[in-house]
Amino acid sequence: MVQKNKILKVGKKSKKDLIYKCSRCGNLQAMIEGEVASPCEICIEKGNKQDWLETNKHILTLTKNIRKEIESNETLTDKISDAITDFCGSMNFIYIHIVWFAGWLIYNLSIENPFDPFPFGLLTLIVSLEAILLATFILISQNRQSEVQDQRAELDYQIDLKSEKNTAEILTLLAKTYNLVKKNNKK
Repeated sequence: MVQKNKILKVGKKSKKDLIYKCSRCGNLQAMIEGEVASPCEICIEKGNKQDWLETNKHILTLTKNIRKEIESNETLTDKISDAITDFCGSMNFIYIHIVWFAGWLIYNLSIENPFDPFPFGLLTLIVSLEAILLATFILISQNRQSEVQDQRAELDYQIDLKSEKNTAEILTLLAKTYNLVKKNNKK
């Protein structure tokens, strides 16, 4: 029984990582899952409409979205740390502190019996504790970012190795083809 190739219409999303073959001219095109099928370049030039036929050639992709992988493994602590770090790196954080410090100073300088008289020891203590906690959250966030960078570097290395291997294979095939052509031309 002959298996019929499944058809992928132009403009529709690929459901698999495959090599697809043009239904008109036989041109091949690699498409990853979720990629929208574009028209065949050869058929566009000729004004032909076509579809893509699935082949049995699968695509092996080495690249990954590391950020998604890291985010899928995040703990609640990691998410809280990142949220705090993001907020502390914003202008709203600065504005809130300006208002808070100004209010604290104005209130304690304008009443007769302030709860934190000059030189504002309580305010200094609170700000110091805040700085310790913020530094800890920032370091946690930076460590996680460093982990992402290390994984990206490892992936880049693996891809470079694969590319070098493929290049060596292509050069070998090219040399063999050249030698065959050269040998045939002598005859």
